[in-house]
Amino acid sequence: MIPFAAETPAATLAEAFDAFMATAGRMEASYGQLQAEIARLRAELEDRNTALTASLEENSNIRTALQQILQALPCGVIAVDQNNAIVLMNPEAERLIAAPAAAGRQLSDLPPIIQIKLKCAIAHDDEHEFFLEGQERWLSVRKSRLESVDQSDAGERRGERTILILRDITARKKADEQRERSRDLVSLGEMAAVLAHEIRNPLSSLELWTGLLAKQPAADDEGRYIIENLQAGVRSISAAVNNVLQFHNSGTVNHVPLRLSSVLQSSVSFVQPLADQAGVKLSLHAPLGKKEILGDANGLQQVILNLAINAFRHTPRGGSVAINASLEQNGQRVRIAFADNGEGIADTELPKLFEPKTSRKTSGPGLGLVICRRIVEQHRGTIRVESQRGRGATFFLEFPVL
Repeated sequence: MIPFAAETPAATLAEAFDAFMATAGRMEASYGQLQAEIARLRAELEDRNTALTASLEENSNIRTALQQILQALPCGVIAVDQNNAIVLMNPEAERLIAAPAAAGRQLSDLPPIIQIKLKCAIAHDDEHEFFLEGQERWLSVRKSRLESVDQSDAGERRGERTILILRDITARKKADEQRERSRDLVSLGEMAAVLAHEIRNPLSSLELWTGLLAKQPAADDEGRYIIENLQAGVRSISAAVNNVLQFHNSGTVNHVPLRLSSVLQSSVSFVQPLADQAGVKLSLHAPLGKKEILGDANGLQQVILNLAINAFRHTPRGGSVAINASLEQNGQRVRIAFADNGEGIADTELPKLFEPKTSRKTSGPGLGLVICRRIVEQHRGTIRVESQRGRGATFFLEFPVL
């Protein structure tokens, strides 16, 4: 029995050692697993940190890009919070309302007219348009709602911001006004054409009767003076009526061969009463023989009449108007020089002389020279002017000869 008692502690110690070794092995295996898990978690954390860094960088790039876009927008942008504090204003908005950077300020800090219009836009959903008198500018304001989240020490705080979009609509307003004026001018032109048609028939009768009166030999000096002034007045009205009709007439003109010297002679005879009334000497020199051009006699007479009226208005009494015609380019073209010794034309007026509404001494539409150019061009001719202030003006007309 004694030997059995001696073996018991050794066996127990061996068993304990074996148990310890087994536990140590398990702990070592668990430690290895823990290290592997820590390594995996560290790698995953590094990946997530890398992704977060990339995301933050991307967000920063996006924020920078959005800020640049906001700064470069062609429309004004103003962001206002619930307390009417301005949290954002881009440069275009600052330019449109002529206000310095206003972030952190209140709407009440802006000019009164701007305050009223912006608050009105915030309160209503429709678009508002208003005029800034000091800047001569039209603005349009439209609003949009945006929910915002602000981070603070107390946590998240949700709110609502109003985004105001401002656009400069001055160009559109001016275009609308121009279109409206154009429609009015078209309406007035149509009315003028109708009136001119109505006036022309009785005016022709007046012209006929004054012509008959002028041929009566029994009239004394006073009677002839009255008749000459009647003729001059009727022919001035006739010129104005024909100019209006010609300006609004887009039809074609039938041209026939014309002996130009005869047309010039009859045209000068027609305007002679106007020259007498103005106290201006009118002369014609046209050694053209039987040369002909392709044209319309009434149209050419209208050109001479318009040029004569224009010259008489700007030539003082006692002055002169000379019409000289000559053949040029070996007889292939005829040139007519219509010269006066009046006040001349300023250099600034010459470029726009053949445009409507350039008459300098009347309140009328100033269509005479416009019609002259149109008729001359219809005859395949050219018209130009040379003038010096105080030295008169000369209009040069050229036409091809048949």
